[in-house]
Amino acid sequence: MRFGVFHQAAAEPGRSHADRYTEMIDLIALADEMGFDVAWLAELHFGGAFSLLAQPLMAVPAIAARTRRIRIGTAVTLLPLRHPLECAEQAAVADILSGGRLEFGVGRGSIPSQFHGFRVPLTENRARFDEALEIIRRAWTEERFSYRGRFYQVEELAVVPRPVQRPHPPIRVAVHTLESFAHVAEGGLPIYSGTTTTPLSQLRDCMATYRTRLAAAGHAWRPDQMALMLPVHLGPTGAAARDAMRPGVRRYYENIHEVFAKIPASYGEHLPRLKVIEDTLANLPFEKFCREHGAFGDAAEVIDRLQAARDEFGLSQIIAWFDQGAMLPREEVERAMRQFIGQVAPKL
Repeated sequence: MRFGVFHQAAAEPGRSHADRYTEMIDLIALADEMGFDVAWLAELHFGGAFSLLAQPLMAVPAIAARTRRIRIGTAVTLLPLRHPLECAEQAAVADILSGGRLEFGVGRGSIPSQFHGFRVPLTENRARFDEALEIIRRAWTEERFSYRGRFYQVEELAVVPRPVQRPHPPIRVAVHTLESFAHVAEGGLPIYSGTTTTPLSQLRDCMATYRTRLAAAGHAWRPDQMALMLPVHLGPTGAAARDAMRPGVRRYYENIHEVFAKIPASYGEHLPRLKVIEDTLANLPFEKFCREHGAFGDAAEVIDRLQAARDEFGLSQIIAWFDQGAMLPREEVERAMRQFIGQVAPKL
């Protein structure tokens, strides 16, 4: 079992964006000292309340310079929003400058503001993702190649530099809907999911479909096939842990609402999801969130919850989001990280 930490670096009132990046890197350096295996960085655009991590690949070398052994992953690089040749180059440079510690997490994205901002139709995200991923893999493994697709054309190019890791950095695909689980299974690549977008009850059906499609496509289940991200907090009692996280969970939904509410109404496609977010905020189902999304409790409760998820979903990596909503004091985040690595990780 490997253990990761997840960072989204939401903006905070009264603090500069530079301060938030500094704090994130400090916490990742601490995670490295504690023995966490991977630091995962979100990629989100045009929504500072939700996240300031617009270009996580650029942060990889800076984090590598502050750490010794922890691997650094993107969760995830949004392939439909950038040219795949540029992405292949940038990720290769990140792998080189990190000493071969890049974990290349990729996804198609679904937040409308990002597609609206880059003027990429949201309806094209899967097709663009598939083309981009094929181009990147070929750019890293073929001396010179050509490609003709619906969105991208490549003619006799040699892409440099090459990554340190051979044949390329580990690739992990983010999946959050039943359709995505089924589609990605056909390629056999390891996957990443998160309970904040795919609650545990939904994940059960998704993973059953993924396993069935994976086998049907002739792919064996690999030891590193499945990584799962969950909001995590530990307290002296279960009630104390859940009470501590209640403001952060609300802030999380408030931040999502701020992002969706600022998309022009003319865009239209975001309006149904905006209504769901507004309904959630009007009557926040915190107890349901604790059941379906989070791992908040004392050490014994968190161990039981994560052991059950490990066994049910065949997890190879558990990724903890220790400060969902960015409402906890810094010292409380560090305490929870230490308690997790000291008391919870050894039981998993």
